Amino acid sequence: MSDETSMVSKYLNPLRVLAGMGRRASALSARRAKESRHANAKAWLGRCAVPIKANVGCGQEPFQGWTNLDLESNSRADILWDVTEGLPFENGSCAYVYCEHFLEHLPVQDGVRFLVECNRSLRKGGVVRIGMPSAEELVRHYYQNDWANQPWLEKHGFTWIKTRAEYINICFREWGHQWLYDFEELERRLREAGFDKIKNTEWGESEHAELRNRETRKETLLICEATK
Repeated sequence: MSDETSMVSKYLNPLRVLAGMGRRASALSARRAKESRHANAKAWLGRCAVPIKANVGCGQEPFQGWTNLDLESNSRADILWDVTEGLPFENGSCAYVYCEHFLEHLPVQDGVRFLVECNRSLRKGGVVRIGMPSAEELVRHYYQNDWANQPWLEKHGFTWIKTRAEYINICFREWGHQWLYDFEELERRLREAGFDKIKNTEWGESEHAELRNRETRKETLLICEATK
């Protein structure tokens, strides 16, 4: 080994050790956070009456009398939970699962797994209601060139958008969006998850009283209910 190689090795080896320690510390922290989430979920659900009404991805809009889930620590969730680990509910323990502006934030494979978990968690006759932006409507905004009239642009501070191409790119790529749906695509994925009773519905409307007037955002233009 040359003197130069030896010198490089002398400095790199401690750096590799420190990097390894950092990875192990990060893995330990993640494991402890997961254990804490699972323990807290178990404690909360141990106090819940069955069947459960679950609001997934609640953010700052929890539903009173429901079990509200979110991964973000600054949310108003009852249970901090990562849905890529499944759902924390027993088989057949839920009457309803609701989510608004949530599913489109998951890569499509994770989205289907989430829908499978909804199916597993619901009792017979239970319903999952999904609200989200509509890919069909966004494309219509582009082609009809009426995108600038959408109220959410001013509401959420996006009036700086200049063109319809910028608009549609923002809609598909911003806010952590991973996969946008129209009804055809959402129905397809729900069927892949085991649902066969699937209905396109309107904002705030439902055959089920507990699912009426749950939407909180006017830009929720695709709403679907699937019954187990």
